[in-house]
Amino acid sequence: MEETGEDQDAPLTSVDSELNQLLGLFDAPAFVRRGQDLEYALGRLHLRCAREREERLEMVRVRLRQWASVACSPTGSCLIFSGSFEQLLESSGAQPPDWAGQDASPRRQRVVACDLIAAITRFNRRWLHLLDELDLDPLNRMIENYNRYYVLEKECSLGSAKLAARHFIPRPRLSRDELLIQYPLLPVPELTTHSR
Repeated sequence: MEETGEDQDAPLTSVDSELNQLLGLFDAPAFVRRGQDLEYALGRLHLRCAREREERLEMVRVRLRQWASVACSPTGSCLIFSGSFEQLLESSGAQPPDWAGQDASPRRQRVVACDLIAAITRFNRRWLHLLDELDLDPLNRMIENYNRYYVLEKECSLGSAKLAARHFIPRPRLSRDELLIQYPLLPVPELTTHSR
């Protein structure tokens, strides 16, 4: 028997719904999807923070290389800077500097030092501004829902409350302060009193 034009154009709703039900059988349980969604969202946030921080650190690293071109060692900086210079190098993620063969004049060092301090101060201000602008509310709602429903959904899937609660650690809410621990501000070196 031949199909009429109406039969050919009729939607296959029953086949579509059966196919969707069949595909649903092979989908991950709700608790797994909830955990994966949260991990994906957190990963995107941390990727963005790392990328944005790297971009904003570029001028600081340029100024650190300029400083290395006018000083023969990090200890040579004690005539200009008070305190340790190594912490700044480490927290900025800068490559180990190629120090100059000899120190430049104190006047030249002061000029380069002031440029470095200005770059670090600008980085810190812009970094705080970016973290303040991040909308963490949607991610914190995901965290709250994860903490509230993950064990329940896992229990429904496994049929055991004891197994569901095993190894579960609630996630803390995200805040600017927590992000600052992972992506800190840079220490601002101070000029010695005789170099000001």
